[in-house]
Amino acid sequence: MSGRFAFVLRRLLSLLPLLLGILLLAMLLLSLAPGDPARQVAGPRAPQSEVDEVARELGLDRPVVERYALYVAQVASGDLGTSVKTGQSVGDQVVDQLPVTLAVASLGVLLALLVTVPLAVAAARRPDGPVDHLIRLLAVFGIGLPTFWIAIMGIRFIALPTGWFPVAGTGEGAGDFLRALVLPASVVAISILAPMVRSLRATMMELEEAEFVLAARTLGFRGGSLLRRFQLRNAVPPLITVTAAQAGYALFGTVVVEVAFGLPGLGQGLVVASSTQDFPLVQGYVIVFAVLVVLLYLVADVLNAAVDPRVRITA
Repeated sequence: MSGRFAFVLRRLLSLLPLLLGILLLAMLLLSLAPGDPARQVAGPRAPQSEVDEVARELGLDRPVVERYALYVAQVASGDLGTSVKTGQSVGDQVVDQLPVTLAVASLGVLLALLVTVPLAVAAARRPDGPVDHLIRLLAVFGIGLPTFWIAIMGIRFIALPTGWFPVAGTGEGAGDFLRALVLPASVVAISILAPMVRSLRATMMELEEAEFVLAARTLGFRGGSLLRRFQLRNAVPPLITVTAAQAGYALFGTVVVEVAFGLPGLGQGLVVASSTQDFPLVQGYVIVFAVLVVLLYLVADVLNAAVDPRVRITA
């Protein structure tokens, strides 16, 4: 247990420079915005005194180094700032919207995994056969499908004709919420499915010539038994890595999906905050999205250490 704890601690410490870089970029969003951010927040007809007050609230009157130090201390204390449009805490808004985004992304990744494994196994079982060619063709086709187009097609040809799924909002109660997640999560799954299938298939094909697979063949293992017990099991670590990468893509893909389906998640909030030039809120969303992606890779590292004996987890 102490070895695993030390492993996780080392990974967390190695991520610290990255997190500090994320905070720096988030802080610089104000400086990179076109025009005068304070003027944009206060309004084009606001008096200069009001613009100066907004600049002080946003910290634009301080040197960059001082602003950064204060911003890091503020975020480290759990304070993501205050919305200049609503006056509400950014942290409170994130907490309210985070469950929707996590639900859509998590269910989408789960659905993608449930489809990826059987498709990749079917393709690797008879390489260059009709099934393999069909799956590879679908994977290539799937990579080129824009997420917003998949969402529109889902609404047009499934939600509207059948009435089984809502086209906007999450409804009331747990049942409505689950129904509202089905199509958005399916769209997320389709958008990340192709790279996962191609990666797992390629890994299993590479493992065909591995020494332990050749040894298993000499012991009489063939077909599905060989694939499941030796190739698929040893393809899990690469699958974890590619799944983490696609889960990060899925998180950012929820921006498009939530807008298309009118879901009150972080993606919808980011679009609204950007359109209203609510810079503290945009900064908060950027930080949360970035931290979630970093945590995904941390979880992937820990899982790989747990399932791959070649990765040392001892202190």
